[in-house]
Amino acid sequence: MASSSSTEDGVEEIARRWMEMEEIVPIATADRLLERPCKLKHVCWKFNDTCNEIWIDGRLGVTFTPNQPTESGGTQTKVHYDVDIDKSESKTAFYAFDLAELARWHLAWLTDPNVWIDSATIDMEFDQKWMVEKRKLQVKEVNITVQTNYPSIHGWLAHMTKDVESFIYRGNGIMDANRFLQLPFAAKLRKLMLIYESTFDDRLLPQLGAQHLQISTDFATDAGVNELLHRWNDQNYPIRSQFVIYVQIKSSANVVKNLKVMQSQHQDSGVSEFLIEMNNPNTRMRVITRPSSVICTIFAIDNSQAPPPFVTPTIDDKQN
Repeated sequence: MASSSSTEDGVEEIARRWMEMEEIVPIATADRLLERPCKLKHVCWKFNDTCNEIWIDGRLGVTFTPNQPTESGGTQTKVHYDVDIDKSESKTAFYAFDLAELARWHLAWLTDPNVWIDSATIDMEFDQKWMVEKRKLQVKEVNITVQTNYPSIHGWLAHMTKDVESFIYRGNGIMDANRFLQLPFAAKLRKLMLIYESTFDDRLLPQLGAQHLQISTDFATDAGVNELLHRWNDQNYPIRSQFVIYVQIKSSANVVKNLKVMQSQHQDSGVSEFLIEMNNPNTRMRVITRPSSVICTIFAIDNSQAPPPFVTPTIDDKQN
């Protein structure tokens, strides 16, 4: 996903093109808009009844206001640009296009084959009207919030390439694990956080390769979590790797079954803590189980990356 820094234009080139633009021409799936690689740090957009904006690197902002009166007496969509790069500039234009057409045209620039994005934040429902069909975002880190229409999350994910390394999802509904794992980047994620329910079961859970993992599921069991722990041990996951899985645990002993437990502590509340020897002689695994979750952390034995002393923390079982 790297591109030569000597040829990267960054947000400056997109800002220049938008500020100089006099006419909006429809963009097709295969159209290339930029001649050289363009590296962006962060992009975000949101379109709803009260907010219609796109921001790039915090220095280029576009605000859309539909149905605004014009000097000719009709109504058009007002587009306002704010640029703060070498100097502060602004531009306001009116177009005889609706909000969706103008949003789609601007977002198409972010899906140009020459645009590489470090992170993207999307806080809205998906509708195909916002995106040019089959154009995709080349982005490393994706943070999406979808509160009402759960299936629309898959609409956004269909517009991502295999380059996604980190995915955080907040929203309602249950994430379909089978459908999620079909995505080209799912099994290769470095970080995955699904801040709601999912359908990961004992068969699908070990297919997740993320080194930083947080999920919630009613479909996995002690055996599935145990298999994931064995995978982390067998594949020598690096220090600082951690997972938090919200799942109903029936037996903490089954969670750490056939692992080399060096030390353990148990409380009447059902909270247990295990220190586990790993195949890698330089690392240890700390596993904390409670009736509704399992936490695993890998750290170095020289204590440079170790968690606090081996004491079972107080965990409010209601905070799930």
